[in-house]
Amino acid sequence: MEHKIIYFIVAEESTEKIYKHNSLLIEELSKKFDFIYILNLFNLKLFSKKKKFEHKEKINEKLYVLNFVNNSEFKKFASQKKIVAIFIMGKDPSYFNIHYQINKFNIKLVMIMNQSQIGNTMTADINFKYLFSAYKNYFIKGFYSFFRLMTLLNIFPKITLLFESNLEIKKFIENSRSKKIEKYLPFLKLSYFNEVITVNSIYFDKMNFFLKNKAENKKHIIYVDTHFDHPDRLSREGKVDSNKQNIFYKNLGIFLKKISDIYNMPVKISKHPNNQSNHDFYKFFEISKIGTDQEIFDSDIVIYTLSSAVLNAVMLRKKIINVRSELLGDYLGNINRQYVESLGLVSFDIDKKYDLNKYELDLDLNKSKLNYDNYINFKLMADGNNSSCKKISEVISSKFFKDKTSYV
Repeated sequence: MEHKIIYFIVAEESTEKIYKHNSLLIEELSKKFDFIYILNLFNLKLFSKKKKFEHKEKINEKLYVLNFVNNSEFKKFASQKKIVAIFIMGKDPSYFNIHYQINKFNIKLVMIMNQSQIGNTMTADINFKYLFSAYKNYFIKGFYSFFRLMTLLNIFPKITLLFESNLEIKKFIENSRSKKIEKYLPFLKLSYFNEVITVNSIYFDKMNFFLKNKAENKKHIIYVDTHFDHPDRLSREGKVDSNKQNIFYKNLGIFLKKISDIYNMPVKISKHPNNQSNHDFYKFFEISKIGTDQEIFDSDIVIYTLSSAVLNAVMLRKKIINVRSELLGDYLGNINRQYVESLGLVSFDIDKKYDLNKYELDLDLNKSKLNYDNYINFKLMADGNNSSCKKISEVISSKFFKDKTSYV
């Protein structure tokens, strides 16, 4: 009996975060496909120490992970199959071999961009202030133009189908120079994305999941933590000053305690999963033992410096307080500012004196909720009331599996 199979193609030391992060999508894919395989090409990366994996890992009855040792093993697998795969892959030189190997085979690549967060540019951030300390960023981002050239020359693969939740990005792609040229010379195939389809953000799906399956608590305040020495900051600005770190956490602790006092609610800390810091700041607050998404759903007020997780709070129309500080550095400070401006958030500079009055703060927080609408309509919920994960599953099934035959 032939099976209907959908793949993920990744390159991860641990694939656990792939199937946990995409749990809602995998649940929907399981309804349309007989099996889901995560193809892990970590050992095909350049400049990385090889890792020993079990070749095949069973996660559940429908979900499996296949780990490949080298190019030859992947070639033997891929050359025997027609593969449709959700593609989650970097673009810096360490991934170039993977892109090159994938392009040898009849693989239809699907990319999902349904988070609509404010994030990084595709090219390197050149800042003479950090010219010699940002070498990691130059390596990761500095080769994008070369990567794009390789796709134009068909040495690296292009994306067959992109699911995008941000209408601004979708419009930008569809009106790009490549797309305009293709209208007159379609055989050139210049665009990196062959087709773009609008979907709602993953935060819409998460909101509906919690509303259907959980009861709101609203008995505490959650601080969504982005650690001071975030890797993205270090790659651009180098090592952080420990004295500045201590001052930042001291000021943050004072602010959180003041908020806790005026609302008579405890503040819990939702640490980033990659934050291994044991700074004394964390000893004075309860550290959450559940996921950030759940904590945001349960909270009455959400406080944060910068984190895409705050978009869950936007969808749920929670009261949101932004915290800013020059001590966070230029990179984190810039993203912090963009979130505040895009969402019209209440923001406090904890480096300076500030007044906290519960009545006035509540007025400002409730007023700021009115500013969420534009972001929600154009970036988080641009596809009506359609589930992002359900639509992605249905579109992939109908577009690539019309004949109902196996792609194995």
